Amino acid sequence: MVNMIDECDKENVDFTSEVEVDEEDWESIIQMQVNELSCILEKKGIQRPGQFPNGQRTSSHLVYPIVAYDVERCPYPTVLGLVLTGLAGQTLFFGMGVKGLSVGLVDYMNELLEFEGMPIGVRWNPADVFIEARVAIILLPDDILFARENGWIEMMGQVREGKRSTHRLVVTKMGRMALMDEKQDRAYKELKGEDLDEKQG
Repeated sequence: MVNMIDECDKENVDFTSEVEVDEEDWESIIQMQVNELSCILEKKGIQRPGQFPNGQRTSSHLVYPIVAYDVERCPYPTVLGLVLTGLAGQTLFFGMGVKGLSVGLVDYMNELLEFEGMPIGVRWNPADVFIEARVAIILLPDDILFARENGWIEMMGQVREGKRSTHRLVVTKMGRMALMDEKQDRAYKELKGEDLDEKQG
C-alpha cells in the first residue's frame, strides 16, 4: 500500500539554488534537505503507515530520500520528497509540491508531461513525474556507497540511462524490506556502522 502526500510547498521549504554545487558536497546537501523535510513531517504530525495490534506504530526512523538531478535543469541534488516505510510493506511518499520547485524544474516537468500527452494544469506529484522520467531516484544505501566511490553524477547518469534502478517498484511493493537485497543489506550495515562510530567517536 502506498499513500501519497503532496503537501510540501514553497511556503514550507525552498531547496532551490542557483549556485554551483561541488559534487563532493552532495551527500551533506542531501542530508540537510532530508533533515528539513523530516522536520516538516514532524511538524505536520505525519506518521508512518500501519499500526501494531496494540495501536503503537513502528519506532523506525528509516527514510528513503527521492533525489532529482539533471545536468541542465537541476545541476545540484534536489530532494523532492521522502519515503517513510511502515508496517507490512506499507509506505508513505511525502513530497514537495510544484510550488517548491525551481523554475527550471517546473519547466522541465511541464515538458515531460507534455511529451507524455498529460495535461499540465493538473496537480501531478513532481516526484512521480521525475522518477518515471528517470531524472530522480529513491536513494537506497547501495546508491550512496556507489556514489561515494564513483561520483554522484555518474550514479545519477546510470539512473538516467536505465543502468541503475530508480527503486520505485521495490520500495512501493516491499517498503523497508527493500533492504533485504544482499547488496542493500550490506550497504545499510556499513552506513549504520559509520553512524555508530561517529556517535561514539
